[in-house]
Amino acid sequence: MTLLELAGVSVHYGRIQALRDISFTVDEGEVVALIGANGAGKTTTMRTISGLLNCSEGRITFEGQDITKMKAHIRVVHGISQAPEGRGIFPGMTVMENLDMGTFGRKDRSGVPKDLDRVFDLFPRLKEREKQYGGTMSGGEQQMLAIGRALMSNPKLLLLDEPSMGLAPQFIRQIFKIIKEINNQGTTVLVVEQNANQALAGAHRAFVLETGEITHSGTGRQLLEDPSIKEAYLGVG
Repeated sequence: MTLLELAGVSVHYGRIQALRDISFTVDEGEVVALIGANGAGKTTTMRTISGLLNCSEGRITFEGQDITKMKAHIRVVHGISQAPEGRGIFPGMTVMENLDMGTFGRKDRSGVPKDLDRVFDLFPRLKEREKQYGGTMSGGEQQMLAIGRALMSNPKLLLLDEPSMGLAPQFIRQIFKIIKEINNQGTTVLVVEQNANQALAGAHRAFVLETGEITHSGTGRQLLEDPSIKEAYLGVG
């Protein structure tokens, strides 16, 4: 079943067109990856899905409902949550306070303790540091916190924007292992990632963005084995 659909979506920054007529779907239960170079439009796509940017053309539907003009905070209530590029945690708040911010707008308050347990199961380090201020944590720990905060809204679709950015290799492997576990627990994931090897290896399907347009699509494995993708994004000539 299709969970998210973008149909002919274009986005402008003033006179500059950042996305050109992009269309793709994310099915319930999938991990879908968007890869591409810097400036390709990956973050713009994520911010448009989450409602932080407006479409100049096209339509976005979620669970069959047109959400194109829906405000960002309402999209969270409907089940779309994002861990943004750069993590965006609140450095002057503790781990617990950051996680509590993720519950904003939840109507099922009785479900919050269960989701907190889930986050601590996925990220035991956050449990160990629940009283620590976010700004004093390492980059990898802050990324765990950003993902954990997004999960506290109990999303149907989790948007992850560059989750491996600036992380040491051991943290990158750990983050992608956890993304797989989140998906196995029933959460659909759309991930934007420059680490194409990791993203494609863990994706059911994937799309390549180049200068605001989708140029390739297929399963994660198909794109991993595509010679043009290998040369452009995987460091294999």
